[in-house]
Amino acid sequence: MTNDTAAPLAIDGGEPARLGAWPEPPTVAPATDAAPVRALEAEFAAGLGLDASTVIALASAAEARRWALQVTVTGRREVVLPALGATSWVAVVEAAGLTVVAAEGDADTAAISARGFSTVATPETAAVVVAYPFGHAPVLETVLPVARERGCTLIEECSEAVGASYRGAAAGSIGRAAVFALGAPHLLSGGIAVGVDGGALLVLRDETLAARVRAEGAPIEEAVARVALAEWRGSEDALRARRELAWELTFNLRGMRGVASMSHGRWIHHGYDRYVFRLRSMLWKRSLEETLAVLQAEGVPVEAALGPSLATDASMTDDRTLAANRLPREMIALPLHAGLTSKDMDLVAQAIRKVERWAL
Repeated sequence: MTNDTAAPLAIDGGEPARLGAWPEPPTVAPATDAAPVRALEAEFAAGLGLDASTVIALASAAEARRWALQVTVTGRREVVLPALGATSWVAVVEAAGLTVVAAEGDADTAAISARGFSTVATPETAAVVVAYPFGHAPVLETVLPVARERGCTLIEECSEAVGASYRGAAAGSIGRAAVFALGAPHLLSGGIAVGVDGGALLVLRDETLAARVRAEGAPIEEAVARVALAEWRGSEDALRARRELAWELTFNLRGMRGVASMSHGRWIHHGYDRYVFRLRSMLWKRSLEETLAVLQAEGVPVEAALGPSLATDASMTDDRTLAANRLPREMIALPLHAGLTSKDMDLVAQAIRKVERWAL
């Protein structure tokens, strides 16, 4: 698996680029407020520039998504989902008796593209779910006009986007509804382990609808709310740390032939739920699975950034779904949190450079 000029890979018995366990995120002492659920709702709403009544802390993300559909979708039968990054919505949409329609993603960011949305929207399209993959905002100024023209409800999937914004508008403050699922490794974990659905914040811009959900929905556990509230109060510093780490790693990856960092426009503030880089598939001669295994052996806890495309029946020659089929094989994610250091980013870059020599 090695070549004549590259240092031996750890997977082949060489010295790993970095040694030791990946640092754990900093622990957060739960808030001690007498009414942590109401405090979380009010303070989170204030951060979005909304009234406190518009945020409801619920017991699960699945319930938050169900309510978002139930109170905003009427009459029509189709819901457009991004082909990438919205798998969690499929079961909820289908359970509501609605039809999932997958829309092409942007070739640079994996977020839904306006062209992809407009291509699949029909007179039966009731809503479009707009996700923020890895904390990166979609280009909403192109998506919103399509939604208005088609008379569709816009719902934001913001679980990876705490602190993200587009043209100064906070993620979660733009659509008619928004869902922020809690859980590791999100900025707001609530102390919930990876893969466990233990809570979410639902944003409903209509105060009457919000009042209904508050009265009928299952509330979040108080212990989860206490941790999430403490994390929210420290989110500005935590987000700053993530951004600084991301910027440093991006700088360290400059000049690499086989890897590209994820770019974003000047109007986007990235939430950096994870750091994502891309393999240049025209140059990279190894599969995603091989690459992940080799990087992991070098001490870098990477994973595939995206699951399979929802556009499963699309042809690779169909330009409406070309990006959605290609990007899952090219994008790699690295966990980010405030417990990491510049040295960690240096070692990650060294590992990627080492692996690049093997892969080109």
